[in-house]
Amino acid sequence: MGVWESDTLEKNFNEIIKEIEKMKDITTSKFKKLEESTGLTKIQKFTPLHLSTFSARLSEKSEWWDSKPILRVEWKGYDTDKYIEQKGMAKGMRFEKNYHYVYIYFDETDTTQLDSLILFINAIAESEKETHIENVEKLKINQATEKKVFDILEQIGISSSYYGYKTNRSKDTTKMYYNFPSEIKKQIPTQYSENRLEELRKSVIEQIKKIWNTQVIKMREERVKKEKIEKEKEQNKKLALLLAKYDLELDDSWDDLLSAIVKQNKYLRLAHYLEKNRNDWSNGCDYAETGLGYFNVENELDQDIEDDIYSYTGENWNGDGRVFRDCNYNFSVLYNIVADQDPQLYKDYEVVKANIEEY
Repeated sequence: MGVWESDTLEKNFNEIIKEIEKMKDITTSKFKKLEESTGLTKIQKFTPLHLSTFSARLSEKSEWWDSKPILRVEWKGYDTDKYIEQKGMAKGMRFEKNYHYVYIYFDETDTTQLDSLILFINAIAESEKETHIENVEKLKINQATEKKVFDILEQIGISSSYYGYKTNRSKDTTKMYYNFPSEIKKQIPTQYSENRLEELRKSVIEQIKKIWNTQVIKMREERVKKEKIEKEKEQNKKLALLLAKYDLELDDSWDDLLSAIVKQNKYLRLAHYLEKNRNDWSNGCDYAETGLGYFNVENELDQDIEDDIYSYTGENWNGDGRVFRDCNYNFSVLYNIVADQDPQLYKDYEVVKANIEEY
């Protein structure tokens, strides 16, 4: 190397660069010759997939006024933050780039945010296809290199096993193995697969869907429970008011209240029993006959009603309770009479009937 004190600094620097390039060419040439003579190829390092560090979990977003559960997809490293930001892939979600995650809120009836999160994962996977394909090629090279290395070792007579004594007290030798094969394998990356990218994509999406579905079910159960409590409060309030209105005890039930209300009007009581018979005729026309038993005839209309209903009971019973829905003075006609005579009574009856389970 021609470096002289009398030469300028620039000239000496140029000479050094030339010598470095020569050494590089010599090294490259020797390595190529090594490859040609042994069939070995330089070990390839896999390019890490961004998706390999992704995971989903249930978390919570706290504000000073409230706290809500969130579905959070997170990763490791600022390089992934930058990658996502540059490609604009976090649309439709809240992106906490300084903390390496995106998140969405749960919605019991709308999956728009869930769909956006899944699209985000699919977009990441799609953007890494080229890297994945390159890694698969590197995998094939490394697998071939690993095989060739062990073939060469075998050809030159280096064995991976030997016979020795396991302990100082052993009488017989045992076949044992050297550590160098595993140490060599550690230096050659082969832990990759052709399905790697798709497996990562599916895994993250499955995590997302599982968390979403579990939380939505929980939200639905909590809502139903809350609605039930509110409904019971409203029912108890209505019951208390109606019990007081009809001079009943506060510990009386809806059934007690129903019994008291139908007694207020003979047309209502008859209609009530006719409807019960229409819904259940397992005991024949007993309900209709019970209603008639309480029905007092006071005018021509009453007589017409009684005659009409009697014509379908007793010996004339045809075995089908739907007859009390279709006869001339069926329960709907009688209910209309009550509604005209005493609208508030009929309204109270409807409220009570709606709050009794059998109805």
